[in-house]
Amino acid sequence: MLRPSSLTLVVFLAFTATTSHGFTSPTPHNPPPRPSAVMKHSSPLLTGSRPTLRSLNRESHKHALQMSSTSDAAQTSPSSSSPARGAVCVLGGCLAHLILGTMYCWGNFLSYAPSSLLFFDGLVRPGITPDAIQVLPVALIALNLGMPIGAKVNKKVGPRFTTLIGCILMVLGTYLASFQTRLLPFMMFYSVLSGLGVGMGYSTPMIAGWSWFPERKGLINGLTLFGFGFGAFIFNKVGTGLAQGGMAWGPMIRKISYMYAAVSFFGSLLIKARPPVEECEVIDDLAVAAPADDDSEFCEVPSATFKQAITSKRFAILWMIGLMAFTPGLTILGIYKRFGMANPAAAIANDGLLSTIGGLGAITSGLGRIFWGDIVDRVGFQKGYNAQTILQLVFMFCLPFTTFSPALFGTAICAALSCYGGSIAMYVTCSAQTFGVKNAGEIYSVLFSALALASVVGAKLVIGLLAKVGWGGIFGVLGGMCAFNVFLLSLFKKETS
Repeated sequence: MLRPSSLTLVVFLAFTATTSHGFTSPTPHNPPPRPSAVMKHSSPLLTGSRPTLRSLNRESHKHALQMSSTSDAAQTSPSSSSPARGAVCVLGGCLAHLILGTMYCWGNFLSYAPSSLLFFDGLVRPGITPDAIQVLPVALIALNLGMPIGAKVNKKVGPRFTTLIGCILMVLGTYLASFQTRLLPFMMFYSVLSGLGVGMGYSTPMIAGWSWFPERKGLINGLTLFGFGFGAFIFNKVGTGLAQGGMAWGPMIRKISYMYAAVSFFGSLLIKARPPVEECEVIDDLAVAAPADDDSEFCEVPSATFKQAITSKRFAILWMIGLMAFTPGLTILGIYKRFGMANPAAAIANDGLLSTIGGLGAITSGLGRIFWGDIVDRVGFQKGYNAQTILQLVFMFCLPFTTFSPALFGTAICAALSCYGGSIAMYVTCSAQTFGVKNAGEIYSVLFSALALASVVGAKLVIGLLAKVGWGGIFGVLGGMCAFNVFLLSLFKKETS
């Protein structure tokens, strides 16, 4: 068992390694000639004469990005542009997300929880859905509350220490929960404290990654979020192995928390953003230029304030796009096994087979974040999201007709979850492209509520409609959401261009 003293040594060595090697490049940077015609900074939501979203995005793909604090800027010189250092930062974000994403392990861990943790009163009620299924929804609520806190802390201390604080809270919540014998105090630690930590550390690794690779925001989001999706797959296997090996509940959760600490603390210490880059200035309706007082040719799309963003029409449309995109994927994630076992005579009605498909689905969901994140960098949000949405629509309508073939059913489930993972990566990218990066963390913390609500909508949909419309009707409704999203995307395109 890894002891706290060992963890302290691991963290110390990681911190020493990341600080002693230095992250600045010794090569001096000679900026090219600057544009002469510039105007005052202009928020993308304030002026009527601002550049169109398309022209802003086209220009921003040529420029560097940063949304970090002066704390990080003081530690890194402006010449720090090493792709290798940027890759280390992205790796750190992926490792941190690998642990933050283990909140989704609860569905598996629940099967090993002692009876005293199943209901709030501690009594045993065979055949009744346990109160403990609320652990994950409450954690998602806490995650949403933690995201704006993390965004504000990031501006004060930078992404490295913000992510580290989030991981510490997440690990601490898991560790303290292992000593609880009743559900309510268990949820206070495992759901609330850990959930706040996950929220604090969720967006900061991506924001730091953007600063190194400003033209590949989608890919950076996908690589980072790959860790979030893949973490549950890995630690579901770890938890199952410990439980089946005879380890009691409390020691099992504590041992897992030690693993969480070792990976996430090390990953957090690898995260570091480049120094801030000024925003572009508006010249006319079709062009932007770097600020005249900046020493670099690089600039970023002018940012909206938090209030401007969340009160805009485009924000409302984008939020609805998220709700319609995430609900089908999250619903599939929650019901695929139940649907597969609904007809005992079906070729897919095998628990082992469905568990394997679920594991493969988790992997393809993570890979989908990387694939679609790269796609949105190459072809833009509109083309990428429309393609993903249409594919998701096809899979929703086809799924009820795949039960005769395990291979076909597994392919459809994995493809649908790949689209779901990709929709998240592209969504984060669009948020930054639409509203700028200066307040990206706070703005996305509100947009992210669409994901939390989608998990509730999907569950209520199945509970309320399954008996009336059957599984075919459920998948039809999910497909209808995808079709409606195509309409919403056309509205969003009109609003932003």
